[in-house]
Amino acid sequence: MKRIFQLVLAMGVLFGQAYDYQKLSKIIENDDQVAKDLAHLCDFIGGRPTGSEANLASVDWTYGKFQEYGVSVSKQAFEMPGFWLEQSSKAKITGDLNFTPRVTALTFSTRSNMYKTYPLLDGGRGEKEDFSRLGTRSEGAVIFIETDELVNIDGLFKEYSDAAKIEALAYKAGVAGVVYMSSRPKKLMYRHNASRAYDNTLPMLVMAREDGKRCLRALRSNDTSQLFIQMDIKVKNRGDQTSYNVISEIRGSEKPDEVVVIGSHLDSWGMGTGANDNGCNVVMMMTIAKHFVQLGITPKRTIRLVLWNGEEQGFYGSMAYTKQYENTMDDHVMALSVDIGSGAINGFFTGGRPDVLQATDQIVNWFKDLGPFINIDVPLVGTDNFDFMMVGVPNLVANHEEYNYALNYHAESDTYDKVDIVQLKKNTVIVAALTLEYANDLSIKLKRQTRSEIETLIVNTDLEDQMRAMMNVWDEWTTGIRGRQ
Repeated sequence: MKRIFQLVLAMGVLFGQAYDYQKLSKIIENDDQVAKDLAHLCDFIGGRPTGSEANLASVDWTYGKFQEYGVSVSKQAFEMPGFWLEQSSKAKITGDLNFTPRVTALTFSTRSNMYKTYPLLDGGRGEKEDFSRLGTRSEGAVIFIETDELVNIDGLFKEYSDAAKIEALAYKAGVAGVVYMSSRPKKLMYRHNASRAYDNTLPMLVMAREDGKRCLRALRSNDTSQLFIQMDIKVKNRGDQTSYNVISEIRGSEKPDEVVVIGSHLDSWGMGTGANDNGCNVVMMMTIAKHFVQLGITPKRTIRLVLWNGEEQGFYGSMAYTKQYENTMDDHVMALSVDIGSGAINGFFTGGRPDVLQATDQIVNWFKDLGPFINIDVPLVGTDNFDFMMVGVPNLVANHEEYNYALNYHAESDTYDKVDIVQLKKNTVIVAALTLEYANDLSIKLKRQTRSEIETLIVNTDLEDQMRAMMNVWDEWTTGIRGRQ
């Protein structure tokens, strides 16, 4: 009899959860405010580099929206190590060609003197062999780097790792600057980050792909071909600044000191309006909070929905959070980051931790009708899960189907019209369901890793390579600026 009662109770929980998610799905499907909020964030506020007026406006606007939706909300101030914003970028090619290419500054580029002319040399793919071929000619010259045309997200990640290696060789060779061929066709401009971030000391540009090919054809036409470049790069680049995370909270009813964190970064770069990266998922967090409150959903554990700042510059907002809440990290049950556009969520990266994989496999089974989901047990560097990983907290990153994320990443084309609103709403239900299950299943209490265990994770995976390719995070880890001590 007792066994029958337990089975009935379990079925009731199952059916109740399935009903709730179906109900939530229908409500969000019919929520016109999702599109309206995203349009306001992208169209009226626009691109949101951390520290910019637009970014500060987005902090105030999202804070106000959480208040409007009846959600407890606060701002967390933190110090950024610097500020970078492009004002304008121009270049002129002279020599065997004479034309004005379309260019934009690589993020963290330094200023340049428009009146100074430099030799422009064919740097090939920026391999060791290319710099050996150029020899001492590289010193004091600007090196042009050929790229592959971007076709998928794997190519996007490769750009980051390649840039770190290219720029290390460029510094060693004593170059005066670096110009990358844009990996996007049709003169679409985009930018990735200079690998040394705020420590970069070189002017760096991205040149429209078609213009770059023109330069290479000329340079490769014969051994005596000569091109020169003038660069006029104007940037705002200053020291420490105060920025803000926006933290909303739904207090837990049974274990309020145990916390499930879900978040998306609020900042973007200035090109485009930061729609897929990452405005759509900012709106996701706002929508989840709104409907949890309006439906009277009370989790057993506390849920914090956080809009991070300083992500694009090196995950500084999430790092600030782990430092401020350092004494409570043992009570952080899970930290989830959503940051790869509006393609369908088809699983979660579980951080190279079998215990997290097992728990997440168990949890997504409760709402498998929203899937299918295939969880992948590898660690990722690249968004605001990172510092939680470095302090040992179980962490997840939503894995999206690519949709059009990579092609519009950090590009002027990252605008509202590139977001799949219908799928965004479906993703919102998935993330809401995952969050509730982690908040309500008190049997799941994953262990926080020690420093030694984190070091073992780095050794046994490709984490070190990822960290070395992502701005200054490797140095910050090894010097103790980041991570569990």
